[in-house]
Amino acid sequence: MSDVLALARPELRKLKPYVPGDYEPGTLRMNTNESPWRAPGDTTERGLNRYPPPRPTALNERLGEYYGVAPNELLVTRGSSEAIDVLIRGFCTADRDSISICPPTFDMYRVYADIQGAGIVRVPLRRNDDLAADFALDVDGIMASIEAGVKLIFLCTPNNPTGTTASAADIETICSAAEGSAIVVVDEAYREFSSEKDCRELRQRFNHVVLLRTLSKYVSLAGVRCGALIGDPALVEFLGTVLPPYTFPTPSIELVQQAMQGDSIGVANERIAIIRSERARLTETLLGIDGIDRVWPSQANFVFVRVKPRFDLVDRARRAGILVRVFANDTTLNDCVRISIGTPEHNDRLISALTQPEASP
Repeated sequence: MSDVLALARPELRKLKPYVPGDYEPGTLRMNTNESPWRAPGDTTERGLNRYPPPRPTALNERLGEYYGVAPNELLVTRGSSEAIDVLIRGFCTADRDSISICPPTFDMYRVYADIQGAGIVRVPLRRNDDLAADFALDVDGIMASIEAGVKLIFLCTPNNPTGTTASAADIETICSAAEGSAIVVVDEAYREFSSEKDCRELRQRFNHVVLLRTLSKYVSLAGVRCGALIGDPALVEFLGTVLPPYTFPTPSIELVQQAMQGDSIGVANERIAIIRSERARLTETLLGIDGIDRVWPSQANFVFVRVKPRFDLVDRARRAGILVRVFANDTTLNDCVRISIGTPEHNDRLISALTQPEASP
């Protein structure tokens, strides 16, 4: 295997990380300038007057168990978005290095690259009249970006906003080609909603492959902001020096521990089954609405829809008190809408809004 850290910013490889004050259970903490009193109403186990652990070790162990990786292969982040940020900061020098993205895709890759001053090589997904082959990876284009020297390649599967999955063979081809040249970041934020195989086997084979996961959708914790970066231990350790200590707050640690218990996981899996069933029902129903031109097969917890001219899906939904997602930053998606899968009752309400006759002026 190649030295994965050879691709990192050389000045950061020499960075001496901040060393926080020691913590030992049962000791009196007078080394971190904390308040000795709890805040009124604080019912947390640890106490909000105390800093959280520099790294949430207990979560590393629990999430590592869930994802099937060793704790030292996992970095807990504030949502998978923070993982994107720390990867770009760790590997891209401003005004010199670049990332590769495959639009239409998650726009935060672009945002964090712009913040860091990194270049962006766009390799648009391939279009096809066959729904099953539409929005496929342009492998040749991504290969060309590797040859051009990009540092990070972001592949989102299932992809946001299209809901489509990348071919496993295409991902493997890209990973093989990028070895020694670029980090391949496979964003699996929607993996639990997919029937396709995940990329853990590729991560085990290639030390330059990184996986991103999140609990925002799976166990209903979007408000807690818990993500995970899974990678080679040396890469995880390096990114831990770039990420400041104390970033994951005490209430979030305790809530995630509760959510990852057996009963909660059981409820989450039951809800995923409902989401999948409702996704199929909503897709079939939307395809029968005259104003809708296309609904792509989805492996996520949403569907991606193209509307016909003069059918204002967004306005119809809003009049019924429903918000759907539009994409102001991507002019190629002006006629497309992303719709999150709700409860059966929520979905019935949307269908009613889209099928009822328009009132006469």
